[in-house]
Amino acid sequence: MILNKLLKRVEALGLDLRGKTVLTEAASGAYIVTPFLAAMAGAKVYAFTKTTRYGTVEEIFRNTRELIEQCTTHKLDITLIEELTPEIIAQADIITNSGHLRPLNEEKLKHAKDGAVIPLMYEAWEWRDADMDIEYIRKRGFKIGATNERHPEIDVFNYLGDMAVKQIFDAGTCPYKNKFVLICNNDFGPFIAKVLAKICDGLAVIDKNENKEKYHLDNVEWIGNFPEVKIPAPYKDAEAVIFTAYPFDQDWIGENTPLSIEQIKSEFTDPYILRYAGDVDPKVLDKEGVRYFPAKVHSGHMGILPSAIGYDPIIRLQAGGLKAGEALLSGKHEHNNIPVLELV
Repeated sequence: MILNKLLKRVEALGLDLRGKTVLTEAASGAYIVTPFLAAMAGAKVYAFTKTTRYGTVEEIFRNTRELIEQCTTHKLDITLIEELTPEIIAQADIITNSGHLRPLNEEKLKHAKDGAVIPLMYEAWEWRDADMDIEYIRKRGFKIGATNERHPEIDVFNYLGDMAVKQIFDAGTCPYKNKFVLICNNDFGPFIAKVLAKICDGLAVIDKNENKEKYHLDNVEWIGNFPEVKIPAPYKDAEAVIFTAYPFDQDWIGENTPLSIEQIKSEFTDPYILRYAGDVDPKVLDKEGVRYFPAKVHSGHMGILPSAIGYDPIIRLQAGGLKAGEALLSGKHEHNNIPVLELV
């Protein structure tokens, strides 16, 4: 089933990497798909991994090899590596900005060929300085492209609402007959709202005023401009607050932060912060007796990942990132007359 989905996404995007070498990651869970997408598109693939909290090198290699063996329709040119040698880096036409490869710094990229390209594997506004040495990349003239996750054949953003619902359940709450507040300052908000509002008792939204028009949805009430928190009476006992703010690696709730912990405490009967995206200071929340979930989120990372709801969003996301890499090499930045990337 997974292999069929991979092939369908390669075909839907017209992903063509024949004659190209891709350096990417071999990873655990749903992220196992990245080297397969590249190889199904005809690329020679080097997939690098290392042991992390998500899995050991041995586990990742074993799972990847098992899936390779299951693929009977394509001869996949995938080489699994646990060392990034200068010789391998020098072969790559596309170097993905994937977790195991990060940071893409001078130490690694000094071995790359001049024409190599780097797809970010996420949208441009989600840029993280920690991912790569942008000064060195500019100096070398490497092309960088961000994925248009809202392209119809990529369409990752329409999973954001499902992810919010998953996080609600994981936090020990449920949408039915409960009210929620969404506090947001980025493009995630409307996609979360249109799903959650259909299954909860009411959704109140705080977002930037410029986004107000995007929330003309049934069962959604606009209650203010981010970051001001003023909660009307019907929502003071909201089941939870879905919180998403960019930059993701900035502290938004804590001491001397844009969102005042005192105001949140005073506006809600018993606030429960669901950390969808954007850093908060757990020590301050603990001190002030404000509940939050998950307990631990690495700085700059989302508190709920697309992989939490299955393979589909990751297949689309990684295929889109590889399509951005192809576009950087070919100069053809559109698929079906819609851009697949944004130059960075």
